[in-house]
This record gives sequence, C-alpha cells and structure tokens, in this order.
Amino acid sequence: MYAIMHTSALAVHTGTTGEGGNGVDKWFLKEENELLMKIIDSSYDGIFITDSEGAAIYFNDAYLRISGLKREKILGRRLQDLVAENEIPDACSPEVIRTKKPVTKVIDYYNGVSALVTSIPVFNDEGRLLRVFSNVRDITDLLKLREELKSTSDLNMEYRQQLWQMHRESQKSGRFVVESPAMRNIRRLALRVSQVSSPVLIQGESGVGKDVLARYIHEAADPSSSRPFIQINCSAIPENLLESELFGYEPGAFTGAAKGGKRGLFELANDGTLFLDEIGAMPHSTQVKLLDVLQRNQVYRLGGTRTVNIDTRIIAATNSDLEKMVRENRFRQDLFYRLNVIPVHIPPLRERKEDIVPLVFHFLEVNNDRFGFQKKISPQALETLTRYDWPGNVRELKNLVERMIVLADGETIDEKCIPSHIKKAVEKEPGVLPVDLDTFDLKEIQSRVEGEVIKRALTVCGSMRKAARALGIDLSTLVRKKKKYNLQA
Repeated sequence: MYAIMHTSALAVHTGTTGEGGNGVDKWFLKEENELLMKIIDSSYDGIFITDSEGAAIYFNDAYLRISGLKREKILGRRLQDLVAENEIPDACSPEVIRTKKPVTKVIDYYNGVSALVTSIPVFNDEGRLLRVFSNVRDITDLLKLREELKSTSDLNMEYRQQLWQMHRESQKSGRFVVESPAMRNIRRLALRVSQVSSPVLIQGESGVGKDVLARYIHEAADPSSSRPFIQINCSAIPENLLESELFGYEPGAFTGAAKGGKRGLFELANDGTLFLDEIGAMPHSTQVKLLDVLQRNQVYRLGGTRTVNIDTRIIAATNSDLEKMVRENRFRQDLFYRLNVIPVHIPPLRERKEDIVPLVFHFLEVNNDRFGFQKKISPQALETLTRYDWPGNVRELKNLVERMIVLADGETIDEKCIPSHIKKAVEKEPGVLPVDLDTFDLKEIQSRVEGEVIKRALTVCGSMRKAARALGIDLSTLVRKKKKYNLQA
C-alpha cells in the first residue's frame, strides 16, 4: 500500500537515541498511517487517488458504491485509458496532471448516480507532482431536488398564466367555472357565438347551468355594456298570460289590462338578450307568434294594430328532447329549426367530474363572502363529493355546499357534513376493476388503472405537490406520468 501523505513524527522522549529512537518513530508513523487509512475508508464521500501519471493507486469503498465500478477494473489503470475505453464517463485527474491546478466537475456515472468530483494536486517540497487527490460526493438527490424545484417553478408559472387567463375571461364574460374538456369547448363556442346575434338553443338536464351559460353568452360580447338581459321561464307562467308577458298589450286589450298598456319582454330586451327557459313548455299558439317575431324582427302587442321593431337576441333552453317533441307534433318543426341555429348541449355533471372540485371551491368562496365565513373543506369530503353522480347536477351541488357551510360546526367541512344518502351512494360505487376492461393484457390494465388513479388524485388534491404526496411519488415522477397519460393540469 502506498503512503497517502507524509505525517511528521511527534517527538517521543524515551530516553533512547539512535536506532532505538528510530524504531519507535517508525512504529508511531505506521500507527498514524493506519489510523489515517481507517478514517479515509470510513468516509461517506468517495476518495480516489492517482499517481503523477494518472494511475489509480487508491480508492475507498464509497467511491466504488458511487461510481458503480469494480475494484479489479480500475486498480493500477490510468484514468485517461479508462475514459477512452468508456469504463468511466469522465475524470478530473488527467486535467489536474496537465494543468497542475484543482479541477471540479459533475460526472454522471453509468449506474445513474451523479457526483460532484473535486481533484487537487499534491506536490513534494520541490514542487514536483506526486499525487492527485479526488473527493467524490453523491449529489443525485440534490439534482433531483433541483429538477423538482424547477418543475414546481414551471408549474407555478403555468398556473399563474392559467389563473391570469381565467381572471381575464371572468372579468370579460362573468363567472363561468369550467375545467373539463367538454365544458372548455362549450366556453370557447360561447365566446364565438357572443359576437353574433344568431339564435342559440341550449339543451341539457335540469340543473346543469343552462341559465348561467345564457348569461355568459350575453355578457361575453361586451361586459361593460348595460344591454338588458331578460329571462322568463315558459313553464312557470299560465298559458293565458304568457303571450301578454312576451309581446305586451295595448290599453283595454283585455279585462284587467293596465290602463296605459304594457311593454312586453321582447321590447324590454331590445338591443339585448331574451332568454326563454323551458321553451318546450310553450303552448302551440304562442309558438306561432314567436316564430313570426323571429322571422320579422317585429312584435305586435295584444290588442294593437301597429308593429314595434326590435333587435333582440333569442337564447332558448330546455331539458326536454325537442326533436322527439317535433316527431310527436308537440313542438313546431319550423320553430325548432329557427331556434336551433346554434345548438349547445351541456353534459350532466356526472359526465364531467373534473368540474366538481372547481365548482365546490367557487361555491365555497361565494358563500364565505356572503356569510362572512372562512370555512374550508377536507380532502376526504372533497373526494366523496367527486365520486357522487349528482342527479340534480350543478344546482344540487350548489345547494349542498351552501347547506354544509352553514351547518358545519368548525372551520372545516368534513365528511360528517355530507348527507347520508350521498355517502351511501358513494359506498356502492364500484372501483376500477380489470373486469370492467376489454383486455386481459396486464400491462395495459395496469397502465389504465394507474392513469385513472393519478387523474383522481389530481382532481381531489387540487395541486401537483399534494397529489404527488398522496400517491407516494416525487413531483418530477408525477409530472412525467401526467404528461404520459395526457392529463389536464
């Protein structure tokens, strides 16, 4: 074994001189050298020493662990040759031998470990190079942390941009909370439709938010405008009063009519939007007059003889199947085609569960502001809500959030606040099982299940970091898997 460094002997006064004293000094130097070797061997960092020609003369076990190399592969070999033969990816010692100066590099070894290698020259008293001493520190975890921080920084920037875009859109077009791809497509369509005056027919189950979309279309064109938005539920007004509400009437048009007459909703909505909710409940006689208004852009008041020109945008909505009603002669075919210029179908909430979490937080914010609360919802309660099918759609979710925020005892809405019928329905919900899949390929099944679990974690946890913690993986791994399964942020 080569001596690593020269250690000055301490003076040992034994009362002897000459050869006897030299023997004691040699024994002491040997003990000190062995102690030094034990210290180096116990170092967690790798230690690597070459001679002045670059040949490996010493390395501790830590270096072999970090580099993944075998002792017999490198002992006595020159580092220049090891690099040339691709035994190691890089080395600092050859450059130190050439420049006689310290060198530091980050070396990525073939076993996947990244190390910070610092090599320094060791000279004798005459200035001649004797050794090159290298310290090798495993920084794999540090680099991984740096990647995670960079990923987090990139995600934060992406989220900031998305939030800013959402803020701009909300300022421009009112509050319309969407997250699912289907609803994002509807929002994009609504923004385009808002720039024209063509009739829009919105269809969807009760409670999906047809009125919210209608107002969004109205306000998106010019949110700063004071243009009127008039809404009427055609099923809530008796048939004999619906016409007078829509078209207005002249003085004395019928018994009980106001002396001065009355402007109808078409006139009140002039230069704005008239939203006809539950259009399927409109009686046939009124459907005929509505079609005439749409074709002429003119309205006759009941009992009147003159026309009133209008410029009113019509948005109609229904939870009925109008095409089936047309086939059954319960709705006029010509009116259906006139209203169905731009059809929009809003899917039920059970088919767009990505929207549940944003809607919950939106309704929390609204009700906290309304009641002066600062209540939050627990992750467990949020997960339960995402697994429920919501037969009453967004309206049911909105009412439930208000109920929970009012009845919750503390500052946190937990599972105790969720009604028992929802918890029972969720408990019966089947999980993601291979029998539900159309293949016996285990790799494909594992891939599908993994994608579904990650998707659910992202939905429930609300942030990449929380989802990664819940899944038991690091953030950079989650970023890669999210990209692999093409999941929304």
